[in-house]
Amino acid sequence: MADDALILRPSAGLSPGIGFYLAGMDEVRSQLRDAVVNMSPEDIGRCAIPGAHSIGALVLHIGEAEWWWMNCNVLGHRLTDADRAAPYWDVLKNPEAFAARGCSAEFCLEQVGRIRNQTREILAGFADDELERVFATERRGRKFEHSLRWILHHLIDHEAQHKGQVLMLKRLLGIENKGPFN
Repeated sequence: MADDALILRPSAGLSPGIGFYLAGMDEVRSQLRDAVVNMSPEDIGRCAIPGAHSIGALVLHIGEAEWWWMNCNVLGHRLTDADRAAPYWDVLKNPEAFAARGCSAEFCLEQVGRIRNQTREILAGFADDELERVFATERRGRKFEHSLRWILHHLIDHEAQHKGQVLMLKRLLGIENKGPFN
């Protein structure tokens, strides 16, 4: 008998296949949360090296990407000035400016948590047979097609890569990583 059982189950309220993708997204988010939740505003905004992104900016960028994929690609939303005014929008454009904002870990996690709740609501409107549904978009004069399955996989992969970056930045900053997967 194992001391711990790591079992992925589909998120409630969603079709099973989509629920498994969201469960995977939530698993990575839980690991990200554990990595940053107790960080001070100074540490979350600090750059490990000049020009690098801070941990807080990376957390908000994760939310920005999820919001963009789900709203602009899946739902076909067109960006507005109000969208661009969100605290997570284009946060990686100016690495040094993020520290001056004084964002806390709680603030960053709250922002990405709200976005995840929106994603959950959006996904509740889809069934498993729509995982292969293709969404066509145009960006910077190029046309793209992505299946819902690919988008959900990409969101897991994107967040997992940045979670690894966050853990590496913590080491560079001399901040201890605690937890079973850090």
